[in-house]
Amino acid sequence: MNNAKINVFTLFPQPILPAHSEWVDLYWKAWELALRNVEHGSAHNGFADAFLGSAFSENIFQIDSCFIVQFARYGWHCLPVLPTLDNFYRKQESDGYICREYRGCNGAALWAKGSPDAMNPPLFSWAEWSYYQVTGDVDRLRNVLPRLVVYHRWIAARLRNENGLYRSSSWGCGMDNTPRYAASWVDFSAQMALDALYLERIARAVGEDSMAAEFLGEHADLKERINTLMWDEKAGYYWDLDAADEPVPAKTLAPFWTLMAEVALPERARRLAEHLANPQEFWRTHVFPSLSADHPCYCPKGNYWRGSVWPMTNYAVIKGLSLYGFQALARRAAENHLAQMATVHRNTGTIWENYAPEAPKPGCISKPDFVGFSGVSPIALLIEEILGIHVDAPAKTIRWRLYHTSEHGIKDLRVGDNMVSLLAQETDLGKVVIRVTTQKAFTLIVQGEAKKWELVVLPGTHRFVFVVSPTDK
Repeated sequence: MNNAKINVFTLFPQPILPAHSEWVDLYWKAWELALRNVEHGSAHNGFADAFLGSAFSENIFQIDSCFIVQFARYGWHCLPVLPTLDNFYRKQESDGYICREYRGCNGAALWAKGSPDAMNPPLFSWAEWSYYQVTGDVDRLRNVLPRLVVYHRWIAARLRNENGLYRSSSWGCGMDNTPRYAASWVDFSAQMALDALYLERIARAVGEDSMAAEFLGEHADLKERINTLMWDEKAGYYWDLDAADEPVPAKTLAPFWTLMAEVALPERARRLAEHLANPQEFWRTHVFPSLSADHPCYCPKGNYWRGSVWPMTNYAVIKGLSLYGFQALARRAAENHLAQMATVHRNTGTIWENYAPEAPKPGCISKPDFVGFSGVSPIALLIEEILGIHVDAPAKTIRWRLYHTSEHGIKDLRVGDNMVSLLAQETDLGKVVIRVTTQKAFTLIVQGEAKKWELVVLPGTHRFVFVVSPTDK
């Protein structure tokens, strides 16, 4: 990395991971492409003055933008993160409707209003909550909550079936050429539950307790319906349904949204995880293909949503595994995914829209220089699942899971109005030394495999020593 790049990239958190310098190189490449992808609105399209583009075309895409926020939030202080979402709120109609895609040339919706093709899953609340976690900006939540609520209710009024589940389409769910044909879609139904879950959290954070209770009830209702109607006990899988509520099997990554949405029952989550770990299904050379390898439409070279590995779905699946306590599998998956991406980066010099599942190559239909949503893996997965660092700025807390004790950490991580650096190193005596530098007081929760330590860290630089048992290594 030349001096010009070093000067630029000191703007962002600096990961420390000497054992995997290739992952760190991938991390900086993602920020380089993200900076290159700052776009500007015009009088013709009505977009924000500056925002993060999709890297796909001049159009803006709803689902892409929500995943962009998941990594760009770590550079919220110097990137136009919120305008990326505000572009869609600017286009929101008075009844709450937001199209999934708007044209860059004139700002018009590309799809017919009311069509399932026009509706992406409602992930804005998840994106807004994630941004809030690193900034603590509760005023932002208060301002956007009415828009999020009316959008959610627009979808509920128009795309909900008689069975209480939701319909979608291959375009609408974001899996363009997926071999799925159904009346009730498991991913869209789970994503509506996810939206209700995060609307509950946002409403609670801004003091709207009655609204929070309403969305919590909606989440519980959808959870019950998905588990009652969509679960196949023999297969250990959630399926889409036809109009008679009969299963339409197609083993894709769609059911794994039930993890992110906290819908899957614990035993069912375990069985879903078994599918992911099965080499005959999803544990391929590059995990996780969008379509199981035992499906007749599976393409070893990718072919878009018929086998390609997508950074955004991998992010959602891995976060879901971690949420349900499958940290070891989540970490193995993150390591595999970053290692494959890093190899392709070394061979091609860039980051791609999607990847082949059977070899370290781009997918056979894939755009280069794609950050875009592909930044979630090199940036967000590295910070959250490899380094194990989770920020809770509203609570002035960092949770740090020590997955291993080789040297690792991060420098200049912004936590609200604070700046924190963390470094862990193992000594010859079987102890772990953690060095912390902070501008303001905060709480550090260090989680090993068998023990947890909670520290109140005051301004300055501090050194803490932990005796780590073998199960903590």
